Amino acid sequence: MKDFPKLEDQDDFLLSLQNNNYSTKTIHNYARDLCIFATFLYFRGVEFKDVKKKDIDTFKGYLVAGQHLKDLDKFREEYAKNVVKSGVKGGEALSDDLRPQESVSDIVAPSGEEKNVVKPTGKFESDFLTDVYSKVYGSLGKLSGSSDSSSKKRNGLSPRSVNRMLSSLRSFLKFRISYDLEIPLPPDAVSLMKAEKKMKKVASLEQLKQLIEAPMVFEKNQEVAIRNRCMLEVLFATGMRISELVGLDLNQLNVEGKIYILGKGKKERSVYLTPRSLDWLNKYLVVRLKHAFTDRDEGEQPVEMEKFFLENPEENGRETSVSKELNLEIFDKGNRKYIQLIEDYRKSGMLNRFDSPALFIPFSGRNAGKPDARISTNYFQERIVVYRKKLGIQIPTSAHSLRHGFATYLAEEGASPAALQILLGHESLNTTTRYVHASEKFAEETVRKNHPLK
Repeated sequence: MKDFPKLEDQDDFLLSLQNNNYSTKTIHNYARDLCIFATFLYFRGVEFKDVKKKDIDTFKGYLVAGQHLKDLDKFREEYAKNVVKSGVKGGEALSDDLRPQESVSDIVAPSGEEKNVVKPTGKFESDFLTDVYSKVYGSLGKLSGSSDSSSKKRNGLSPRSVNRMLSSLRSFLKFRISYDLEIPLPPDAVSLMKAEKKMKKVASLEQLKQLIEAPMVFEKNQEVAIRNRCMLEVLFATGMRISELVGLDLNQLNVEGKIYILGKGKKERSVYLTPRSLDWLNKYLVVRLKHAFTDRDEGEQPVEMEKFFLENPEENGRETSVSKELNLEIFDKGNRKYIQLIEDYRKSGMLNRFDSPALFIPFSGRNAGKPDARISTNYFQERIVVYRKKLGIQIPTSAHSLRHGFATYLAEEGASPAALQILLGHESLNTTTRYVHASEKFAEETVRKNHPLK
């Protein structure tokens, strides 16, 4: 009984990432990419120590053609038979679902040979490796759909995705060098593919505004409408990533609207809510508080308990600040009553009694009311697609488009690239430039004003 192929010393590489405080998602991505490269070598009978530049070029075509899915299926299909009891579900190819699984089950290699198999060491790190490989194996390959070559080709990877995998291989080779291990070829010999450089398109400001307001028009459930509207308002107000948005917790809120978030690469930064987004956050919190304790009757809900604290401030151990006039000079003089209430709950420890610490939670479905439940990125992306289509917006628009729009339209209003770099959490200013050069406004104005033959 065998597992998916892996590269020599791959476990040590993943443990090194863990010991150097890389994020769980990053480690899973490296493990996935290296397992796919190992699968490529396995089916071609090439040992890692014998890899040549020609093998790297062949690997690129292999990924673009979607051949990796067919090879992974040969393992994945057998693997799926053995993990019914382990909780690993049938996954899509290259899934980003990184929830840890219960166990790793064995797989029979097609050839029956014992070759490059994954086995945790049994040392302190075995649980970590088991979780990593369990998730990776649960998401590799694609079982459903036609297996003919033309179908598989449609599932091939884009040059950008291929380059991501090649970058993982480069990092693995650099790790081997740092550990004084032999390498088949230097990292620089793994050349990246030439990828198309398409102009980043951003919907007009008016279209983005319509998209942000769309939930109030298209959602039948009022609570869902208010929640989704608030999420879109916060996205565009702050420029945060969708993963950062759904990861927000109630204890991060304050009436000033300054939120500290942990972004990509575990880098902390601050983002700032606008008066408009604070208004919608305050409205949404009325709904959110009603779902704080799903297993308690209405009289015990926080919205009702607020009245109790106002009437009996001594029960809170101090005078509740909800009854005081709020100092909101930074933004406006609007009502931030429920945001302030959340601050009071954080100070009193009541937030610890909520069903979930998450700010944005599902109100229906299988996860509603579960401990630690929060909105999924897939759900929110799908709703944005629905809104865009119903509004007839032609330019592809997603949650990430609101981040692009945030940067683009702030730049048009004169925001400096350095400030945008900080707000977006970019390590390189070059990355920020790619976000803000998308606007065609200045180019168009230059032509209209300065062209010699008007």
